[in-house]
Amino acid sequence: MSATEANRPRRRGPRRQELPGFASDRVDKIRRAGNVWKLSGGEIRLPDVFGFCQGVKRALTMLEQAVAAHRGHGGRMLLLGQIIHNPWVNAYFESRGVRILTAEQIRQPERHIEAADCAVIPAFGVPVPIERRLHAIGCRIVDTSCGDVRRLWSWAGREADGGFGVLIFGRAAHDETVVTKSRLADRGGRYVVVGNLDQSRRFCDLVTGRAEGASFAEQFGPDATNAADLTPFDRLAQVSQTTMLYEETLAVRQLLTEAYTERFGPDELGRRLAFQPTVCRATQARQGAAVALCRQGCDVVLVVGGFGSSNTRHLYELARGYARAWFIEDDEAIRSSREIATFDPAEDRHFVAADWLPDRRPVRVGVLAGASSPEIVVGRVVEKLARFLEQ
Repeated sequence: MSATEANRPRRRGPRRQELPGFASDRVDKIRRAGNVWKLSGGEIRLPDVFGFCQGVKRALTMLEQAVAAHRGHGGRMLLLGQIIHNPWVNAYFESRGVRILTAEQIRQPERHIEAADCAVIPAFGVPVPIERRLHAIGCRIVDTSCGDVRRLWSWAGREADGGFGVLIFGRAAHDETVVTKSRLADRGGRYVVVGNLDQSRRFCDLVTGRAEGASFAEQFGPDATNAADLTPFDRLAQVSQTTMLYEETLAVRQLLTEAYTERFGPDELGRRLAFQPTVCRATQARQGAAVALCRQGCDVVLVVGGFGSSNTRHLYELARGYARAWFIEDDEAIRSSREIATFDPAEDRHFVAADWLPDRRPVRVGVLAGASSPEIVVGRVVEKLARFLEQ
């Protein structure tokens, strides 16, 4: 997840094949044509930036290299959870002999990992106690943790050491946030996780005294805080899960600023509030490119990626504000020009939608893909779409 990715100029020629197993000739051709595939019945549009970020490429490259290096050593290749939140990618590595441990197995590493094995830490990292137990086992460890996530841990940890309570804007059960909570707790820090603007407002109402009642843990849930009450948050540092919507991150910052100004006065803000915009540049770039594409005018938008992928979920949230949008994992979700198997994150609901593609022609279809979505899957989606626009 490179810090310069958001400002990198778009390539017009063929790109370097860093991960050939995940590449798509069809996507390359569309890129060379200005990110538009014109067909007799309309066109398919891709954003300027989409698909794998540098952090994902690094993690997958490290896993590829580890698989090759460990071959013939006798031990097993064990992945501590999904390498990234994409089912196609995880299935690809399983086909290459990588065994993905379940959450229960990860909690008991001594029972499932031996010294001869190679244990791979996914891009989200693993909780501190698990990492220590891996070292005690003595197995080979390959750590693919994303650099942007590591920077989040480092900054949040320093603020916790300085006496700040940490507010994490993110999903409490997301792998990245679970590890962030672990690292804060390991150094004695206090945290609270808010997952949306409504929860952020609830926290601010507690700060200002507008809300009372249930205990702090009951307000946010036992998985969302390790604090007994609001006391550790008289001084507060805000971070965000790296894949959250950037505009909402800024909105949370504004809500906190207003609440702490009301509670402590404007002269205290510099001492009581710290903010680090830890949404990574790659996520921001994909969100910006998605909005730019949708504003061009699309009749329908397909968002391609794993349903567990936070950054892809947010692309879907953005897209549905501009056009009819459908969240799918791969081309098999497109059953016909009439039916599509889709997922609504807001309702946590899988369903088959009818009449998803407009009958009129020409039709403009936008295709978005999250930072964990391989181009080979995107390519298969657009090729299936093309068959409907050529009829």
